[in-house]
Amino acid sequence: MLFKDIIGQENTKKRLIQTVKDNRISHAQLFFGSEGIGKLALAIAYAQYISCENKQENDSCGVCMSCYKYQKLVHPDLHFVFPVIKTSSNQHPVSDNFLSEWRKMILNSSYFSVNQWYEFIGTDKTENTQGSIYVHESEEIIKKLMLKTFESEFKVMIIWLPEKMNISAANKLLKIIEEPPPKTLFLLVSENIDLIIQTIQSRTQLVKIPKIDNISLANAVNEKFNLDKDQLNDIIRLSDGNYINVINNIQSNDEYSYNLDTFIKMMRLAYADKVID
Repeated sequence: MLFKDIIGQENTKKRLIQTVKDNRISHAQLFFGSEGIGKLALAIAYAQYISCENKQENDSCGVCMSCYKYQKLVHPDLHFVFPVIKTSSNQHPVSDNFLSEWRKMILNSSYFSVNQWYEFIGTDKTENTQGSIYVHESEEIIKKLMLKTFESEFKVMIIWLPEKMNISAANKLLKIIEEPPPKTLFLLVSENIDLIIQTIQSRTQLVKIPKIDNISLANAVNEKFNLDKDQLNDIIRLSDGNYINVINNIQSNDEYSYNLDTFIKMMRLAYADKVID
């Protein structure tokens, strides 16, 4: 993930890059803000920049072996934790059970909601769809971080939605977050820090991520979609700095246009008494 691929957030990118240049990378950082603003993408791009073998002025090089592996999310020193769901066949799920789906989800688009994630991993609507980060996950985290780094200077653990961590899991992580092994970096990515236990919050450096500015959103939409000016302005206004809302609004707009066109055709056929048509 390159910084240049993230929509807007220019000031945040500059601040993160500067921490690397100044050699003042905090070992535990909590990226927080509303949904759809690029927090997860920023965390991955930051980790890639830290590990890049040929750092550029404002971004990773994108071509070194480290960047190559980061962009496929297969770097051996990059680890992910995210909410998963218990099923009848797996009562003790951990993130590694869904790592293939996780990579596919992010490589398709790093802007997605937790409900979209649950839908992607195929949760059974008849089962409990309240995802969580369970205590078994904490045991896996500790085990992974006790190993030496394979290729990079830092081991990076990105925890998406730590507010989904149950209390037992959170308590188990307190010690390692406060006193991590050498060259270990925790990047927590949250949409509601009020739900994270205070003892974890107090052990992290808070990084507030703002909503995406309208100009950056409009530029991103223009690159991917063919909308007229009025449509674009309406969609940006309704999206409230949230790229997930942008995509949902565009899809809703396309569906509305299709339904309206179909309705008009049906009315014309009915008026012409072409019942079969």
